[in-house]
Amino acid sequence: MAVGTVGAEVVDRRLEAYRRDGFVTLPQLADDAEVAWLRAAYDRLFADHASPGTGDYRDIAGRGDDAAPARLPQIVRPEKYLPELVGTAHFARCRAIASAFLDIPEDELDFYGHAILKPPRYGAPTPWHQDEAYMDPRWSRRGLSIWTPLDEATVSSGCLQYLPGLHRGGVLPHHHINHDDRIEGLMTDEVDDTDSVACPLRPGEAVMHDFRAPHYAGPNETDQPRRAYVLVFMSQPVEVTDPEPRPWLHDRS
Repeated sequence: MAVGTVGAEVVDRRLEAYRRDGFVTLPQLADDAEVAWLRAAYDRLFADHASPGTGDYRDIAGRGDDAAPARLPQIVRPEKYLPELVGTAHFARCRAIASAFLDIPEDELDFYGHAILKPPRYGAPTPWHQDEAYMDPRWSRRGLSIWTPLDEATVSSGCLQYLPGLHRGGVLPHHHINHDDRIEGLMTDEVDDTDSVACPLRPGEAVMHDFRAPHYAGPNETDQPRRAYVLVFMSQPVEVTDPEPRPWLHDRS
């Protein structure tokens, strides 16, 4: 699967839908062998680095002072611990696709990885939110996330769901989950999910979304984990002269 071929095919067939809806599903970006390698790397990350209190591991649905099992555990920037992730064919394909959709040369893209785990039969939904709500409004970036499941992602296991077209508006008001400032995760109440679109995926397929696309994932109600490996690509930051207020970024106790 050549990088250039995949990138051209995705752009030709999906760019219009991506611009219209703010998200689009992608073809198989990792074959069975690559998925198996990524699963092993993913499990090793969580076995070795899922330690509460460390800077890159967090439970965004749990309180920092809560001793209960993590409900939505994540490891941010896993490439710090496994730099070989950046040398994979999967990474190269994703970067080529991001470059084409953002119209930014590959060598000018910033990026980071994100490993998100939904434990089986336990855990929390990922509430409706926009990725940009987590970002410092003093800096503007264009960007997107490519979300690749390493297990079958269904509605029951917590596949992503979207609200088409809302990425064309601004960043909606957000607050911390349960209005509890001790919880890192954000959510917005400013959406009507009546017409939400679920994106079930097989392992190695992917869905890509804009930083402003509202999205949601339900809890994992199956007997299997739902492991997702996310790659985030973005432009270089540009300083904003008159940044909008995002008080939820400053109200944690």
